[in-house]
Amino acid sequence: MYRFGRHLLNSWRQGLLTPGMLLGWEAVIGLFAGVRWLSQRPGWSVPLVLAIVILVIMLAGQLMQLVRLYSEQQPDWPTTWRLVWAHKWQWLAIEALIVVLALPLGLWGLSSRVLVRLPLAVSWVNLVSLYRRPVVISAAIVYGVLATYLLLWGPRHFRRLTPHLTRHGSIPQMLMALVISLMLTGVWWGMSEALVWVNWWYDRHGSLLGSQWLLVASLALVWIGFTLVSVLGVLTVVWSWCGQPELPRCQRRYSSRALLGGLVCVVLAGGVIQQALVSQPQFARTVLISHRGVDHHRGVQNTLAALRSVSRERPDYVEMDLHETKDHRWVVLHDENLQVLANRRQTPHQLTLRQLERLSVHESGQSARLASWDHYLGTAERLHQPLMVEIKTTPQDSTGAVRRFGRQYGQRLIRDHAVVHSLDYRVVAELRRALPALRVGYILPFNWVAPSSVPADFYSFQQISASQQFILAAHRLGAPAYIWTPDTTAKMTRMWALGADGQITNELQRLRTATSQPRRRVQWASLQNFIYSY
Repeated sequence: MYRFGRHLLNSWRQGLLTPGMLLGWEAVIGLFAGVRWLSQRPGWSVPLVLAIVILVIMLAGQLMQLVRLYSEQQPDWPTTWRLVWAHKWQWLAIEALIVVLALPLGLWGLSSRVLVRLPLAVSWVNLVSLYRRPVVISAAIVYGVLATYLLLWGPRHFRRLTPHLTRHGSIPQMLMALVISLMLTGVWWGMSEALVWVNWWYDRHGSLLGSQWLLVASLALVWIGFTLVSVLGVLTVVWSWCGQPELPRCQRRYSSRALLGGLVCVVLAGGVIQQALVSQPQFARTVLISHRGVDHHRGVQNTLAALRSVSRERPDYVEMDLHETKDHRWVVLHDENLQVLANRRQTPHQLTLRQLERLSVHESGQSARLASWDHYLGTAERLHQPLMVEIKTTPQDSTGAVRRFGRQYGQRLIRDHAVVHSLDYRVVAELRRALPALRVGYILPFNWVAPSSVPADFYSFQQISASQQFILAAHRLGAPAYIWTPDTTAKMTRMWALGADGQITNELQRLRTATSQPRRRVQWASLQNFIYSY
Protein backbone atom coordinates (compact mmCIF):
# COMPACT_ATOMS: atom_id res chain seq x y z
CA MET A 1 0.00 0.00 0.00
CA TYR A 2 2.89 2.37 0.79
CA ARG A 3 4.39 1.71 -2.64
CA PHE A 4 1.01 2.30 -4.28
CA GLY A 5 0.62 5.61 -2.43
CA ARG A 6 4.12 6.74 -3.40
CA HIS A 7 3.48 6.01 -7.08
CA LEU A 8 0.06 7.73 -6.90
CA LEU A 9 1.60 10.90 -5.45
CA ASN A 10 4.22 10.86 -8.19
CA SER A 11 1.49 10.48 -10.81
CA TRP A 12 -0.23 13.54 -9.35
CA ARG A 13 2.99 15.53 -9.56
CA GLN A 14 3.49 14.42 -13.17
CA GLY A 15 -0.13 15.12 -14.18
CA LEU A 16 -0.14 18.53 -12.53
CA LEU A 17 3.33 19.98 -12.84
CA THR A 18 4.57 18.81 -16.23
CA PRO A 19 4.69 22.16 -18.09
CA GLY A 20 2.31 21.23 -20.91
CA MET A 21 -0.09 19.60 -18.48
CA LEU A 22 -0.14 22.54 -16.09
CA LEU A 23 -1.07 24.96 -18.87
CA GLY A 24 -3.74 22.56 -20.12
CA TRP A 25 -5.36 22.22 -16.70
CA GLU A 26 -5.35 25.98 -16.30
CA ALA A 27 -7.13 26.31 -19.65
CA VAL A 28 -9.74 23.68 -18.74
CA ILE A 29 -10.36 25.18 -15.29
CA GLY A 30 -10.61 28.67 -16.73
CA LEU A 31 -13.10 27.49 -19.36
CA PHE A 32 -15.22 25.72 -16.76
CA ALA A 33 -15.27 28.92 -14.69
CA GLY A 34 -16.10 30.95 -17.79
CA VAL A 35 -19.00 28.67 -18.76
CA ARG A 36 -20.35 28.82 -15.20
CA TRP A 37 -20.10 32.61 -15.18
CA LEU A 38 -21.74 32.99 -18.61
CA SER A 39 -24.55 30.54 -17.82
CA GLN A 40 -25.80 32.22 -14.63
CA ARG A 41 -29.01 33.35 -16.30
CA PRO A 42 -31.24 31.16 -18.50
CA GLY A 43 -30.93 31.39 -22.26
CA TRP A 44 -28.14 31.15 -24.79
CA SER A 45 -25.55 33.61 -26.03
CA VAL A 46 -22.77 33.46 -28.60
CA PRO A 47 -19.98 33.72 -25.95
CA LEU A 48 -21.56 30.88 -23.97
CA VAL A 49 -21.80 28.58 -26.99
CA LEU A 50 -18.21 29.38 -28.01
CA ALA A 51 -16.97 28.74 -24.46
CA ILE A 52 -18.72 25.34 -24.39
CA VAL A 53 -17.27 24.31 -27.77
CA ILE A 54 -13.75 25.34 -26.77
CA LEU A 55 -14.15 23.57 -23.41
CA VAL A 56 -15.16 20.31 -25.13
CA ILE A 57 -12.13 20.52 -27.43
CA MET A 58 -9.70 21.45 -24.66
CA LEU A 59 -10.96 18.67 -22.39
CA ALA A 60 -10.45 16.05 -25.10
CA GLY A 61 -6.94 17.38 -25.77
CA GLN A 62 -6.06 17.42 -22.07
CA LEU A 63 -7.25 13.85 -21.52
CA MET A 64 -5.31 12.72 -24.61
CA GLN A 65 -2.18 14.41 -23.29
CA LEU A 66 -2.69 12.80 -19.91
CA VAL A 67 -2.97 9.33 -21.44
CA ARG A 68 0.18 9.95 -23.46
CA LEU A 69 1.99 11.07 -20.31
CA TYR A 70 0.87 8.04 -18.32
CA SER A 71 1.79 5.74 -21.20
CA GLU A 72 5.32 7.14 -20.79
CA GLN A 73 5.17 9.09 -24.04
CA GLN A 74 6.28 12.71 -23.79
CA PRO A 75 3.21 14.95 -24.31
CA ASP A 76 3.38 16.75 -27.62
CA TRP A 77 0.61 19.21 -28.44
CA PRO A 78 0.68 19.00 -32.27
CA THR A 79 0.62 15.20 -32.19
CA THR A 80 -2.07 15.27 -29.50
CA TRP A 81 -4.31 17.56 -31.53
CA ARG A 82 -3.91 15.38 -34.62
CA LEU A 83 -5.00 12.36 -32.61
CA VAL A 84 -7.98 14.23 -31.16
CA TRP A 85 -9.08 15.33 -34.62
CA ALA A 86 -8.62 11.86 -36.05
CA HIS A 87 -10.94 10.43 -33.37
CA LYS A 88 -13.24 13.44 -32.93
CA TRP A 89 -16.51 11.50 -33.03
CA GLN A 90 -15.31 8.93 -30.52
CA TRP A 91 -14.18 11.76 -28.23
CA LEU A 92 -17.54 13.47 -28.61
CA ALA A 93 -19.33 10.25 -27.64
CA ILE A 94 -17.06 9.74 -24.62
CA GLU A 95 -17.57 13.30 -23.40
CA ALA A 96 -21.34 13.02 -23.90
CA LEU A 97 -21.30 9.86 -21.76
CA ILE A 98 -19.25 11.64 -19.09
CA VAL A 99 -21.75 14.54 -19.06
CA VAL A 100 -24.70 12.15 -18.65
CA LEU A 101 -22.97 10.36 -15.78
CA ALA A 102 -21.88 13.62 -14.14
CA LEU A 103 -25.26 15.39 -14.32
CA PRO A 104 -26.67 13.82 -11.12
CA LEU A 105 -23.34 14.53 -9.39
CA GLY A 106 -23.23 18.26 -10.16
CA LEU A 107 -21.22 18.32 -13.41
CA TRP A 108 -18.67 20.69 -11.87
CA GLY A 109 -21.42 23.09 -10.88
CA LEU A 110 -23.13 23.07 -14.29
CA SER A 111 -25.95 20.53 -13.81
CA SER A 112 -28.73 23.05 -13.10
CA ARG A 113 -27.41 25.34 -15.81
CA VAL A 114 -27.66 22.53 -18.35
CA LEU A 115 -31.04 21.17 -17.26
CA VAL A 116 -32.72 24.58 -17.01
CA ARG A 117 -31.97 24.99 -20.73
CA LEU A 118 -33.37 21.59 -21.70
CA PRO A 119 -36.53 22.04 -23.81
CA LEU A 120 -38.90 19.09 -23.92
CA ALA A 121 -42.39 18.41 -25.21
CA VAL A 122 -45.15 18.92 -22.64
CA SER A 123 -46.36 15.34 -23.10
CA TRP A 124 -42.94 13.96 -22.15
CA VAL A 125 -42.61 16.22 -19.12
CA ASN A 126 -46.07 15.20 -17.95
CA LEU A 127 -45.30 11.51 -18.49
CA VAL A 128 -42.27 11.77 -16.21
CA SER A 129 -44.27 13.64 -13.54
CA LEU A 130 -47.18 11.23 -13.49
CA TYR A 131 -45.05 8.07 -13.59
CA ARG A 132 -42.09 9.39 -11.64
CA ARG A 133 -41.43 6.22 -9.62
CA PRO A 134 -41.02 3.84 -12.58
CA VAL A 135 -39.17 6.59 -14.44
CA VAL A 136 -36.69 7.02 -11.58
CA ILE A 137 -36.17 3.26 -11.32
CA SER A 138 -35.64 2.98 -15.09
CA ALA A 139 -33.26 5.95 -15.09
CA ALA A 140 -31.28 4.39 -12.22
CA ILE A 141 -30.95 1.14 -14.17
CA VAL A 142 -29.79 2.96 -17.31
CA TYR A 143 -27.35 5.00 -15.22
CA GLY A 144 -25.95 1.83 -13.67
CA VAL A 145 -25.50 0.23 -17.10
CA LEU A 146 -23.69 3.30 -18.45
CA ALA A 147 -21.48 3.59 -15.36
CA THR A 148 -20.61 -0.12 -15.57
CA TYR A 149 -19.86 0.21 -19.26
CA LEU A 150 -17.51 3.10 -18.55
CA LEU A 151 -15.87 1.12 -15.76
CA LEU A 152 -15.32 -1.97 -17.93
CA TRP A 153 -14.62 -0.41 -21.31
CA GLY A 154 -13.34 3.07 -20.52
CA PRO A 155 -9.69 1.95 -20.41
CA ARG A 156 -10.11 0.06 -23.69
CA HIS A 157 -11.51 3.18 -25.36
CA PHE A 158 -8.49 5.18 -24.29
CA ARG A 159 -6.24 2.42 -25.56
CA ARG A 160 -8.03 2.48 -28.90
CA LEU A 161 -7.78 6.26 -29.13
CA THR A 162 -4.11 6.37 -28.11
CA PRO A 163 -1.89 4.04 -30.14
CA HIS A 164 1.05 4.50 -27.73
CA LEU A 165 -0.94 3.01 -24.82
CA THR A 166 0.14 -0.64 -24.72
CA ARG A 167 -1.75 -1.69 -21.59
CA HIS A 168 -4.79 -0.73 -19.55
CA GLY A 169 -5.89 -1.01 -15.95
CA SER A 170 -7.93 -3.80 -14.39
CA ILE A 171 -11.33 -3.46 -12.75
CA PRO A 172 -9.86 -3.63 -9.19
CA GLN A 173 -7.48 -0.80 -10.10
CA MET A 174 -10.37 1.24 -11.46
CA LEU A 175 -12.46 0.60 -8.33
CA MET A 176 -9.55 1.68 -6.14
CA ALA A 177 -9.25 4.89 -8.16
CA LEU A 178 -12.95 5.61 -7.70
CA VAL A 179 -12.66 5.04 -3.95
CA ILE A 180 -9.72 7.47 -3.77
CA SER A 181 -11.68 10.06 -5.77
CA LEU A 182 -14.65 9.70 -3.41
CA MET A 183 -12.37 10.10 -0.41
CA LEU A 184 -10.90 13.29 -1.87
CA THR A 185 -14.42 14.64 -2.44
CA GLY A 186 -15.35 13.70 1.12
CA VAL A 187 -12.37 15.62 2.50
CA TRP A 188 -13.37 18.69 0.45
CA TRP A 189 -16.98 18.40 1.61
CA GLY A 190 -15.97 18.12 5.26
CA MET A 191 -13.67 21.14 5.05
CA SER A 192 -16.34 23.15 3.22
CA GLU A 193 -18.98 22.36 5.84
CA ALA A 194 -16.49 23.35 8.53
CA LEU A 195 -16.18 26.71 6.81
CA VAL A 196 -19.98 27.02 6.79
CA TRP A 197 -19.99 26.50 10.56
CA VAL A 198 -17.24 29.12 11.02
CA ASN A 199 -19.28 31.60 8.94
CA TRP A 200 -22.46 30.74 10.88
CA TRP A 201 -20.68 31.40 14.18
CA TYR A 202 -19.05 34.63 13.04
CA ASP A 203 -22.33 35.96 11.57
CA ARG A 204 -23.71 35.87 15.12
CA HIS A 205 -20.71 37.21 16.99
CA GLY A 206 -18.64 39.30 14.56
CA SER A 207 -19.02 42.54 12.64
CA LEU A 208 -20.86 42.88 9.33
CA LEU A 209 -17.66 43.85 7.49
CA GLY A 210 -15.84 40.89 9.01
CA SER A 211 -18.65 38.55 7.97
CA GLN A 212 -18.45 39.77 4.37
CA TRP A 213 -14.68 39.33 4.16
CA LEU A 214 -14.90 35.90 5.78
CA LEU A 215 -17.55 34.91 3.23
CA VAL A 216 -15.33 36.01 0.32
CA ALA A 217 -12.34 34.10 1.70
CA SER A 218 -14.48 31.01 2.31
CA LEU A 219 -15.92 31.07 -1.23
CA ALA A 220 -12.38 31.26 -2.62
CA LEU A 221 -11.18 28.35 -0.46
CA VAL A 222 -14.17 26.21 -1.46
CA TRP A 223 -13.59 26.94 -5.15
CA ILE A 224 -9.84 26.25 -4.96
CA GLY A 225 -10.42 23.07 -2.99
CA PHE A 226 -13.03 21.75 -5.40
CA THR A 227 -10.82 22.55 -8.38
CA LEU A 228 -7.87 20.72 -6.88
CA VAL A 229 -9.95 17.70 -5.83
CA SER A 230 -11.54 17.48 -9.30
CA VAL A 231 -8.18 17.51 -11.10
CA LEU A 232 -6.65 14.99 -8.68
CA GLY A 233 -9.68 12.74 -9.13
CA VAL A 234 -9.30 12.79 -12.92
CA LEU A 235 -5.57 12.11 -12.63
CA THR A 236 -6.23 9.13 -10.35
CA VAL A 237 -8.86 7.58 -12.61
CA VAL A 238 -6.87 7.98 -15.83
CA TRP A 239 -3.69 6.72 -14.12
CA SER A 240 -5.59 3.58 -13.07
CA TRP A 241 -6.96 3.17 -16.61
CA CYS A 242 -3.41 3.21 -17.93
CA GLY A 243 -2.46 0.29 -15.68
CA GLN A 244 -0.96 2.42 -12.87
CA PRO A 245 2.42 2.93 -14.54
CA GLU A 246 5.47 3.75 -12.44
CA LEU A 247 6.58 7.14 -13.68
CA PRO A 248 9.97 8.82 -13.42
CA ARG A 249 10.36 11.70 -11.02
CA CYS A 250 8.80 14.88 -12.34
CA GLN A 251 11.17 17.64 -13.40
CA ARG A 252 9.43 20.84 -12.37
CA ARG A 253 9.72 23.52 -15.01
CA TYR A 254 7.36 26.46 -15.31
CA SER A 255 6.82 28.67 -18.33
CA SER A 256 5.59 32.22 -18.62
CA ARG A 257 2.51 30.84 -20.41
CA ALA A 258 1.67 28.71 -17.37
CA LEU A 259 2.01 31.78 -15.15
CA LEU A 260 -0.27 33.77 -17.45
CA GLY A 261 -2.78 30.90 -17.48
CA GLY A 262 -2.77 30.87 -13.69
CA LEU A 263 -3.52 34.59 -13.60
CA VAL A 264 -6.41 34.12 -16.05
CA CYS A 265 -7.80 31.35 -13.81
CA VAL A 266 -7.60 33.67 -10.81
CA VAL A 267 -9.50 36.40 -12.67
CA LEU A 268 -12.23 33.97 -13.84
CA ALA A 269 -12.49 32.45 -10.36
CA GLY A 270 -12.90 35.96 -9.01
CA GLY A 271 -15.73 36.48 -11.48
CA VAL A 272 -17.48 33.32 -10.27
CA ILE A 273 -17.12 34.36 -6.63
CA GLN A 274 -18.25 37.90 -7.36
CA GLN A 275 -21.27 36.49 -9.19
CA ALA A 276 -22.15 34.37 -6.15
CA LEU A 277 -21.92 37.45 -3.93
CA VAL A 278 -24.03 39.65 -6.22
CA SER A 279 -26.70 37.10 -7.11
CA GLN A 280 -26.97 36.00 -3.49
CA PRO A 281 -28.17 36.62 -0.92
CA GLN A 282 -31.64 37.54 -2.17
CA PHE A 283 -33.56 37.45 1.14
CA ALA A 284 -36.74 38.87 -0.36
CA ARG A 285 -40.10 38.57 1.34
CA THR A 286 -41.17 34.94 1.46
CA VAL A 287 -44.75 33.74 0.95
CA LEU A 288 -45.57 31.46 3.91
CA ILE A 289 -47.49 28.34 2.88
CA SER A 290 -48.71 25.62 5.25
CA HIS A 291 -48.21 22.19 3.67
CA ARG A 292 -51.41 20.09 3.91
CA GLY A 293 -52.75 22.63 6.38
CA VAL A 294 -50.61 21.69 9.38
CA ASP A 295 -47.84 23.22 11.46
CA HIS A 296 -45.48 21.07 13.53
CA HIS A 297 -47.80 18.03 13.65
CA ARG A 298 -50.64 20.03 15.18
CA GLY A 299 -53.73 18.44 13.68
CA VAL A 300 -54.28 15.76 11.06
CA GLN A 301 -53.32 16.81 7.55
CA ASN A 302 -56.06 18.10 5.23
CA THR A 303 -58.75 18.19 7.94
CA LEU A 304 -61.02 20.98 9.15
CA ALA A 305 -59.54 20.97 12.65
CA ALA A 306 -56.04 21.46 11.23
CA LEU A 307 -57.30 24.24 8.95
CA ARG A 308 -58.89 26.11 11.86
CA SER A 309 -55.75 25.70 13.94
CA VAL A 310 -53.23 26.80 11.33
CA SER A 311 -55.36 29.71 10.08
CA ARG A 312 -54.75 31.43 13.46
CA GLU A 313 -51.12 31.82 12.38
CA ARG A 314 -52.25 33.67 9.23
CA PRO A 315 -50.22 31.89 6.55
CA ASP A 316 -50.38 33.44 3.10
CA TYR A 317 -51.81 30.14 1.82
CA VAL A 318 -52.92 26.82 3.21
CA GLU A 319 -51.89 24.15 0.73
CA MET A 320 -54.27 21.18 0.55
CA ASP A 321 -55.13 18.26 -1.75
CA LEU A 322 -58.20 17.03 -3.60
CA HIS A 323 -59.20 13.62 -4.98
CA GLU A 324 -62.30 12.79 -7.00
CA THR A 325 -64.69 10.33 -5.34
CA LYS A 326 -66.78 7.46 -6.69
CA ASP A 327 -69.79 9.76 -7.13
CA HIS A 328 -67.68 12.38 -8.99
CA ARG A 329 -67.38 14.80 -6.09
CA TRP A 330 -64.25 15.92 -4.24
CA VAL A 331 -62.70 14.87 -0.94
CA VAL A 332 -59.81 16.64 0.82
CA LEU A 333 -57.09 13.97 0.88
CA HIS A 334 -53.48 13.65 -0.24
CA ASP A 335 -52.83 9.91 -0.58
CA GLU A 336 -54.19 7.83 -3.45
CA ASN A 337 -55.36 5.26 -0.90
CA LEU A 338 -56.52 5.22 2.69
CA GLN A 339 -54.04 2.69 4.03
CA VAL A 340 -51.75 5.08 5.91
CA LEU A 341 -54.30 7.46 7.43
CA ALA A 342 -57.39 5.23 7.84
CA ASN A 343 -55.90 1.71 7.74
CA ARG A 344 -58.17 0.74 4.83
CA ARG A 345 -57.00 -0.70 1.54
CA GLN A 346 -59.35 1.45 -0.50
CA THR A 347 -59.05 4.45 -2.76
CA PRO A 348 -61.30 7.53 -2.96
CA HIS A 349 -62.66 6.22 -6.27
CA GLN A 350 -64.05 3.16 -4.51
CA LEU A 351 -66.12 5.17 -2.02
CA THR A 352 -68.74 7.88 -2.26
CA LEU A 353 -68.19 11.23 -0.60
CA ARG A 354 -70.74 10.36 2.13
CA GLN A 355 -68.84 7.15 2.90
CA LEU A 356 -65.52 9.01 3.01
CA GLU A 357 -66.87 11.69 5.36
CA ARG A 358 -67.70 8.99 7.89
CA LEU A 359 -64.09 7.80 8.02
CA SER A 360 -61.69 8.85 10.77
CA VAL A 361 -58.07 9.48 9.86
CA HIS A 362 -55.21 9.32 12.34
CA GLU A 363 -51.83 11.05 12.44
CA SER A 364 -49.33 11.98 15.18
CA GLY A 365 -51.60 10.56 17.87
CA GLN A 366 -54.57 12.69 16.72
CA SER A 367 -57.83 11.84 14.97
CA ALA A 368 -60.27 13.71 12.74
CA ARG A 369 -62.81 13.00 10.03
CA LEU A 370 -62.24 13.44 6.32
CA ALA A 371 -63.79 16.59 4.89
CA SER A 372 -65.62 17.27 1.69
CA TRP A 373 -64.23 19.96 -0.56
CA ASP A 374 -67.39 22.08 -0.25
CA HIS A 375 -67.17 22.02 3.53
CA TYR A 376 -63.41 22.75 3.53
CA LEU A 377 -63.75 25.63 1.06
CA GLY A 378 -66.67 27.13 3.00
CA THR A 379 -64.69 26.95 6.24
CA ALA A 380 -61.66 28.64 4.61
CA GLU A 381 -63.91 31.41 3.30
CA ARG A 382 -65.38 32.04 6.76
CA LEU A 383 -61.84 32.18 8.15
CA HIS A 384 -60.73 34.47 5.27
CA GLN A 385 -57.91 32.01 4.64
CA PRO A 386 -56.61 31.81 1.04
CA LEU A 387 -55.99 28.27 -0.23
CA MET A 388 -53.42 26.66 -2.51
CA VAL A 389 -55.39 23.76 -3.99
CA GLU A 390 -53.53 20.75 -5.36
CA ILE A 391 -55.69 18.68 -7.70
CA LYS A 392 -54.61 15.05 -7.64
CA THR A 393 -55.36 12.95 -10.70
CA THR A 394 -55.47 9.19 -11.28
CA PRO A 395 -56.32 7.00 -14.30
CA GLN A 396 -59.71 6.34 -12.64
CA ASP A 397 -60.83 9.99 -12.79
CA SER A 398 -64.05 10.60 -14.68
CA THR A 399 -64.09 12.29 -18.06
CA GLY A 400 -64.39 16.04 -17.69
CA ALA A 401 -63.60 16.08 -13.95
CA VAL A 402 -61.28 19.10 -14.16
CA ARG A 403 -63.67 20.96 -16.44
CA ARG A 404 -66.52 20.44 -13.96
CA PHE A 405 -64.25 21.57 -11.11
CA GLY A 406 -63.44 24.80 -12.93
CA ARG A 407 -67.08 25.45 -13.77
CA GLN A 408 -68.27 24.81 -10.18
CA TYR A 409 -65.51 26.45 -8.16
CA GLY A 410 -63.41 28.64 -10.45
CA GLN A 411 -65.12 31.97 -9.75
CA ARG A 412 -65.20 31.32 -6.00
CA LEU A 413 -61.47 30.58 -5.99
CA ILE A 414 -60.75 33.74 -7.97
CA ARG A 415 -62.85 35.78 -5.53
CA ASP A 416 -61.05 34.17 -2.57
CA HIS A 417 -57.60 34.95 -4.07
CA ALA A 418 -56.88 31.22 -4.00
CA VAL A 419 -54.51 29.44 -6.39
CA VAL A 420 -54.42 25.95 -7.87
CA HIS A 421 -51.49 23.72 -8.78
CA SER A 422 -51.03 20.14 -9.93
CA LEU A 423 -48.48 17.50 -10.88
CA ASP A 424 -50.60 16.79 -13.96
CA TYR A 425 -49.98 19.42 -16.62
CA ARG A 426 -53.29 18.59 -18.29
CA VAL A 427 -54.99 20.13 -15.24
CA VAL A 428 -52.81 23.23 -15.50
CA ALA A 429 -53.45 23.70 -19.21
CA GLU A 430 -57.20 23.14 -18.98
CA LEU A 431 -57.79 25.47 -16.04
CA ARG A 432 -55.61 28.22 -17.52
CA ARG A 433 -57.55 27.99 -20.76
CA ALA A 434 -60.98 27.99 -19.09
CA LEU A 435 -60.22 30.47 -16.28
CA PRO A 436 -57.57 33.01 -17.31
CA ALA A 437 -58.11 35.01 -14.09
CA LEU A 438 -57.32 32.01 -11.87
CA ARG A 439 -53.64 31.57 -11.01
CA VAL A 440 -52.63 27.99 -11.85
CA GLY A 441 -49.20 26.54 -11.19
CA TYR A 442 -47.25 23.44 -12.11
CA ILE A 443 -45.52 21.17 -9.59
CA LEU A 444 -42.17 19.76 -10.70
CA PRO A 445 -41.23 16.57 -8.83
CA PHE A 446 -37.70 16.95 -10.23
CA ASN A 447 -36.05 20.15 -11.43
CA TRP A 448 -34.86 18.74 -14.73
CA VAL A 449 -36.40 20.63 -17.65
CA ALA A 450 -36.72 24.23 -18.85
CA PRO A 451 -39.76 25.79 -17.12
CA SER A 452 -40.66 27.39 -20.44
CA SER A 453 -41.52 23.88 -21.67
CA VAL A 454 -44.50 23.86 -19.28
CA PRO A 455 -45.92 27.42 -19.12
CA ALA A 456 -47.71 28.22 -15.85
CA ASP A 457 -48.61 31.17 -13.62
CA PHE A 458 -46.22 29.92 -10.93
CA TYR A 459 -44.00 26.91 -10.27
CA SER A 460 -43.65 24.66 -7.23
CA PHE A 461 -40.06 23.40 -7.35
CA GLN A 462 -38.87 20.42 -5.36
CA GLN A 463 -36.44 21.47 -2.62
CA ILE A 464 -33.75 18.78 -2.95
CA SER A 465 -32.69 19.89 -6.43
CA ALA A 466 -33.75 23.54 -6.17
CA SER A 467 -31.26 25.99 -7.63
CA GLN A 468 -31.05 29.66 -8.41
CA GLN A 469 -31.12 28.91 -12.13
CA PHE A 470 -34.64 27.42 -11.97
CA ILE A 471 -35.85 30.32 -9.84
CA LEU A 472 -34.38 32.81 -12.32
CA ALA A 473 -35.94 30.88 -15.22
CA ALA A 474 -39.36 31.16 -13.56
CA HIS A 475 -38.85 34.87 -12.93
CA ARG A 476 -37.87 35.35 -16.55
CA LEU A 477 -41.35 34.04 -17.45
CA GLY A 478 -42.92 36.41 -14.92
CA ALA A 479 -43.87 33.50 -12.63
CA PRO A 480 -43.17 33.18 -8.89
CA ALA A 481 -41.12 30.20 -7.72
CA TYR A 482 -42.28 28.33 -4.62
CA ILE A 483 -40.22 25.58 -2.98
CA TRP A 484 -41.53 22.41 -1.36
CA THR A 485 -40.94 21.12 1.32
CA PRO A 486 -38.13 22.60 3.48
CA ASP A 487 -38.76 21.80 7.15
CA THR A 488 -35.46 22.67 8.88
CA THR A 489 -34.21 26.17 9.65
CA ALA A 490 -31.05 25.57 7.60
CA LYS A 491 -32.99 24.52 4.48
CA MET A 492 -35.45 27.37 4.87
CA THR A 493 -32.63 29.88 5.17
CA ARG A 494 -30.86 28.45 2.11
CA MET A 495 -34.04 28.70 -0.01
CA TRP A 496 -34.56 32.24 1.27
CA ALA A 497 -31.03 33.11 0.16
CA LEU A 498 -31.62 31.56 -3.28
CA GLY A 499 -34.44 34.03 -3.87
CA ALA A 500 -37.47 31.70 -3.64
CA ASP A 501 -40.72 33.65 -3.64
CA GLY A 502 -42.37 31.26 -1.19
CA GLN A 503 -41.92 28.04 0.73
CA ILE A 504 -44.42 25.23 1.32
CA THR A 505 -43.58 23.73 4.70
CA ASN A 506 -44.84 21.51 7.51
CA GLU A 507 -43.18 23.91 10.00
CA LEU A 508 -44.95 27.21 9.44
CA GLN A 509 -43.86 29.00 12.61
CA ARG A 510 -40.28 27.90 12.08
CA LEU A 511 -40.39 29.31 8.53
CA ARG A 512 -41.71 32.62 9.80
CA THR A 513 -38.87 32.81 12.33
CA ALA A 514 -36.21 31.72 9.82
CA THR A 515 -37.21 34.36 7.26
CA SER A 516 -37.38 37.09 9.92
CA GLN A 517 -33.71 36.81 10.89
CA PRO A 518 -31.47 39.85 10.40
CA ARG A 519 -29.82 39.38 7.02
CA ARG A 520 -26.34 39.98 8.37
CA ARG A 521 -26.72 36.84 10.50
CA VAL A 522 -27.40 34.47 7.61
CA GLN A 523 -24.53 35.19 5.21
CA TRP A 524 -23.45 31.57 5.72
CA ALA A 525 -26.41 30.42 3.61
CA SER A 526 -24.80 31.90 0.49
CA LEU A 527 -21.68 29.82 1.14
CA GLN A 528 -23.64 26.61 1.61
CA ASN A 529 -25.66 27.25 -1.56
CA PHE A 530 -22.37 27.77 -3.41
CA ILE A 531 -21.09 24.42 -2.10
CA TYR A 532 -24.31 22.59 -3.05
CA SER A 533 -24.21 24.11 -6.53
CA TYR A 534 -21.14 21.98 -7.23
